[in-house]
Amino acid sequence: MKVAIPRFAEDVAPCFEHSATIAIFTIKGGRLVDQVDFTVQSREELDRVRLLRDQGVDTLICGGVQDVFEDLLRAAGINVVSWVSGNIADLLERFINGELVPGTGRLGKKTNGASSFDT
Repeated sequence: MKVAIPRFAEDVAPCFEHSATIAIFTIKGGRLVDQVDFTVQSREELDRVRLLRDQGVDTLICGGVQDVFEDLLRAAGINVVSWVSGNIADLLERFINGELVPGTGRLGKKTNGASSFDT
């Protein structure tokens, strides 16, 4: 299984679309066996979706992500655990143990005719 996390130093980046680095972790048998960091050169947000798809990523763990990109990722068969924050090592451990829960906010989600930006 491959898990991607947009990085900001040792923490998950607050915004998927604007992170400069995306780390891709390979997990086998409940253990982390490999990590590759990709520096994102392109300013085109769709290139991030293509990168994850082309690398065979199964799950994206991220902070904020716009609805359109979350929907594109899910359409590409990538599970999205969004609206989380914290240290990458801690998030990976919680994910591997089945304890990582996504947050509640989605950018642009309509609630009573207004945009909701709650997290």
